[in-house]
Amino acid sequence: MKIWKMAVKIPEECMNGDCYEVSGRYMMDKHLAGLSNPVLVHGTVTGQGRIHGVEYDHAWIEEGDEVLDMSRSRNIHMPKAVYYALGQIKNTKKYDYETFRKMVSKYKHWGPWE
Repeated sequence: MKIWKMAVKIPEECMNGDCYEVSGRYMMDKHLAGLSNPVLVHGTVTGQGRIHGVEYDHAWIEEGDEVLDMSRSRNIHMPKAVYYALGQIKNTKKYDYETFRKMVSKYKHWGPWE
């Protein structure tokens, strides 16, 4: 028996985001300025709107109980609990600055690494 999967057409503007680089640069900027102690998070998110239900890998920043998502020139700030619920977040990996620095040095790119 053959099981068919329906291909989901993802709009061009929703592909090839910059979340890993933007979040990584934020980590470096904040560390160099000594202004905060952000945590870089990589995880799986479930899309909304035009990509409703599509799971994809994503990166964002957490500072305390707040999430900052600056991908694609957005400036989303919201409580972590709300962000996780809306995005149906799973499979997260969290990186403090030192771990982030080691991963970028080891893999020579912004992520994902694991």
